[in-house]
Amino acid sequence: MSKIKNVLFITSDEMRADAISLFGNPDCQTPNLEALAARGVAFDNHFTVHGKCVPSRIAMQTGRYAHTDAIRTVMTDNLLPKGDPNVMEHLKKNGFETAVFGLNHVWETEWFYAENKKSAGAVDYHSFTEGIFGDFENFSQEVPPRQTPVPECAKELESIDYNGCKENPLGTHSDSHRTAQAVKYLKEVRDKSKPFYCQVNLSKPHPPYSIQEPYYSMYDREKIKAFPHDVPENATLHMRKQRELRLGNDISDAALRELQAIYYGSCTYIDDCIKQIMDAMEEEDLFKDTLILFCADHGDFASQYGINEKWDTAMQDCILHVPFILVAPGLPAGTRVDSLTEHVDIPETILELLNIEGDERWYWHGRSLVRAIEGERKEAVFADGGHEAPMRARFNREVFSEKNGVQIKNTGGKQLVYSEFPDSMARVKMVRTEEWKLAIRETGGNELFNVKEDPDEMKNLYGDPQYNDIVMDLQRRLIEWCLKTDTDRPYMEQVGA
Repeated sequence: MSKIKNVLFITSDEMRADAISLFGNPDCQTPNLEALAARGVAFDNHFTVHGKCVPSRIAMQTGRYAHTDAIRTVMTDNLLPKGDPNVMEHLKKNGFETAVFGLNHVWETEWFYAENKKSAGAVDYHSFTEGIFGDFENFSQEVPPRQTPVPECAKELESIDYNGCKENPLGTHSDSHRTAQAVKYLKEVRDKSKPFYCQVNLSKPHPPYSIQEPYYSMYDREKIKAFPHDVPENATLHMRKQRELRLGNDISDAALRELQAIYYGSCTYIDDCIKQIMDAMEEEDLFKDTLILFCADHGDFASQYGINEKWDTAMQDCILHVPFILVAPGLPAGTRVDSLTEHVDIPETILELLNIEGDERWYWHGRSLVRAIEGERKEAVFADGGHEAPMRARFNREVFSEKNGVQIKNTGGKQLVYSEFPDSMARVKMVRTEEWKLAIRETGGNELFNVKEDPDEMKNLYGDPQYNDIVMDLQRRLIEWCLKTDTDRPYMEQVGA
């Protein structure tokens, strides 16, 4: 592992593992991710620790579960405080040049951007660093004309986060923009006398459900294998009300397939962006000494259960099971690991492969994925989400807005569900083994799924007495996890009775 010098970390926002060909999807093609995985290790059962962007992304940087440090939402006052140990800043202290292109979603805003000046904040370069990357603010890329007419079912989707075929040029915040920045950094900007940490945070397939050609027309709506459209048996409050208030109980099969096809097109678009970055890596001869990671922060319903986008307290695999690839010199190329792994395992993995010690104040909850590659198996993975009762009572967001004379449900209808049924956002904790998943909610509506026999989680078994022993065992695991990962703040230098 001593050959490893640099780190390239690519993330996709809201890409579920079962939506891409690398992890067995029969329809959605991601050949470049397959090619990347052939160079290293693909983790078949990798899970996020939270179904929301910020808590998930912070866990990837700290190796700590979201609840430990009270990271539970996406608001700008719930980002990682200055001085908290994290991978990127730790590498910067160890002589790495750092660059993050695209979404931040981790560091306090003022600390991260620091007046857009190089090396002034948490990172050396970001998407709007003055001069070199500030010039990218005028980015524009034409897109091909629409290949197919507007579908009739589009009328059913006009009140949610659906824009269909994108026909305007791609601009400053597009993934093509972020990809171009990463390529420029790798080929022209980086200081070749220093090791680098470069993170590229791509936004798709995160809604709105909209993508340009040729991706929009790439997947035949009638021929793709549709995700299950019914809500699960014994469905909980958040599932029932999301179905009712977001897309509606009467949403058509055609409209749900439209969302799924656009989602697939967005995944393939990301795959093509990754090819551009990998081509730059090849041209710069960087594969020989670079650790490459690819993963998503969390997944997306993408029409499954008749629901769009995501939900903070949804513990379904379509939200928590995400792709993860690890490539580095010395790792066994073309390997598949089927052990359970999770986002909190990432920081220790990076530092071990770089042979760098962690900050002495830094207590992470995961363990290096090198162990999983060597055959060690993790018994369970965990996640949490939701809000405490006082926070639910403080709901103060706009539920609707207007667009072209049409009343739009903000955030794809999430705000409407949260406003009318605040307990749908109640705190939840989840434990998942290779066979079972248990989710316990503050306000009831617990879930038990046999994920081995029922991978789509269509039958909630919680409450059936024949599974009492299984529930008791999983509850014990949850309690022990909570005890081990309860907050350790403030850090106490002196310890005594």
